[in-house]
Amino acid sequence: MSKVFRKIRQTLLKENRFSKYLLYAIGEIVLVVIGILIALQINNWSEARKRNIEEEELLVALIEDFEENKNRIDEAISREKDMIKMSRSLIGAMQSDQKTMNTDSIRFWVASGAKSWWKAGFVTGTYDAMVSSGKIEILENDNLKRILSQFAADINLGFEDHEESMSYLVEMNKISADVAPALIHDIQRKELGVIVNSKDLDAPIKKLMGNDAYLGFLISKTWLETLRVGYQEKLRAYIDEIIAICQSELKK
Repeated sequence: MSKVFRKIRQTLLKENRFSKYLLYAIGEIVLVVIGILIALQINNWSEARKRNIEEEELLVALIEDFEENKNRIDEAISREKDMIKMSRSLIGAMQSDQKTMNTDSIRFWVASGAKSWWKAGFVTGTYDAMVSSGKIEILENDNLKRILSQFAADINLGFEDHEESMSYLVEMNKISADVAPALIHDIQRKELGVIVNSKDLDAPIKKLMGNDAYLGFLISKTWLETLRVGYQEKLRAYIDEIIAICQSELKK
């Protein structure tokens, strides 16, 4: 094609037809510009298509991660609420002035409430990879990026009391160390080979029930766990919103 254009130019110059040559030159320039624009448009379309495919892959991966996070946090919230319920029952029993108590219930509340601690472990692989690689900018939905960022921040902010809560648990275990054999379940005692006569069960439990320091640590720990449930329910709402937005973006 370039040879044809070159031959036309040479013919026009030999015939001294400058005006027609000028028009031809302008036309050739226009054709070149149009060709460049078409090439750029094709390249832009190709890049946009590639970007759309990458975004779809990220959205699918995010949905998979946050569906798993939903399962994990639902289990954590359920277990946390049960633990708080058991701890509150124990607090109520320790503050009661009843002369008699059900030692089996006390042991259950200690094992399932006072000595328990639960926290959801979240899957953040896709989000972390997007942030570290800069691919988070591939996501077109700014609201999705904002919620993902807030979710990541709240994972740390909502569990910053971890060390404090664990320190209460450590102190409670220290206080109850000498009565621990009487507090553990029959199955646990049998598995560990711990020998405790049935008549020796009541006295250690009554001793623990009258320990004000244990009660104080239990109240503090239970309050932190109550706050943690609130944080986890907030994260649960973020998870639902993230999944809904990702699914909506995939349908576009």
